[in-house]
Amino acid sequence: MLKVELVSEALKRGKADRQKGDLDYIRFREEFRGVVRGTVIVKNRVIYGYPHIKRVYSLEAGLKRNIGPGQTLFAEEKIDGFNVRMASINGDVYAFSRGGFLDLFVTEKARESAPIVKFFDDYPGHVLCGEMIGNTPYTKPTEGGDSKLFIFDMYHDDGIYIPCEERYAILKRYGIEGVPALGAFQSDDFKGLKKVMLSLNKSRKEGMVLKTADRSDAVKYVTPWSDIDDISGNSGLIFDMPMGFYHQRVLRSAFFIEDFGLDRDTHAKMLGRAFYDGLSKAIEKARNGVEIYEEFEMLIKDQRIWDDIHRHMSKDVKVELVWKKAEKGKTRIRFRKVYKRTSRNLAAFARGKGVTD
Repeated sequence: MLKVELVSEALKRGKADRQKGDLDYIRFREEFRGVVRGTVIVKNRVIYGYPHIKRVYSLEAGLKRNIGPGQTLFAEEKIDGFNVRMASINGDVYAFSRGGFLDLFVTEKARESAPIVKFFDDYPGHVLCGEMIGNTPYTKPTEGGDSKLFIFDMYHDDGIYIPCEERYAILKRYGIEGVPALGAFQSDDFKGLKKVMLSLNKSRKEGMVLKTADRSDAVKYVTPWSDIDDISGNSGLIFDMPMGFYHQRVLRSAFFIEDFGLDRDTHAKMLGRAFYDGLSKAIEKARNGVEIYEEFEMLIKDQRIWDDIHRHMSKDVKVELVWKKAEKGKTRIRFRKVYKRTSRNLAAFARGKGVTD
């Protein structure tokens, strides 16, 4: 349990705040004195935030520097979704976002999963860390489907992570899907790990996370396909994305291409197309008076989820309902996030606005 004095100081200095609603709890808005951002204190229980895992730009050099020799590493596929934590509080399952907000959407999905409910009946003091993809409020929709949750970590009430093989066994016993396991490797088996990464890149996967057997340390490494695909999907949102988003992906893909001896010209064309295709489409929309937006879809039972998402997202973007459809006792909702800054700036430039630079 965190010391009362530390929590009081965090609240006083604005590093933490009180959240009220379905649950009353304290959320750490920022990292403070070793307490990870997103940490939640609810009903005298601490649900620790998920720390950022170090990203390496060069696989061999990164492992030598951050993991060292003689370690057994478990490689797991990195899933491109959104990060959530689930815990049992007074017998009910709740889910929290990376930033520590109560996530009603994931809470509903977790409570609908019999394996997850059974797990928490038997392990009420544990926390499940997962990545959600599919038809969610934050990921690209799939035609007529639902969301899918992959568990990538598990920890005790004290914040100590469960070793990898033990986690695999527990998840298998309860029938809970984990992120795809790619195998065990020695930390100096660069040939074997490079082979895995080339396969992931060819299969258009995001990358992998390498975790020590006892889960005391981890690093992540992504494919150039993932980096370039991210740029392609977001180049048309140029004024609503931080420039670091693009900078990091160009840099990471360049390191991978050099380290693995991939064809520069091929990837240069892919990168250029990724930037210009999305941006050109956005400019065309702006010229025709169409706002720049993305559409998302979700299947929910509790209508309050839509109200909560609308209220939360509207702080940053304009959220518009596209349609609602009843479906087997639930509601399928399609909505748009309209990117106001990009829409406004591109429209102004299309009308001839000049800037001094």
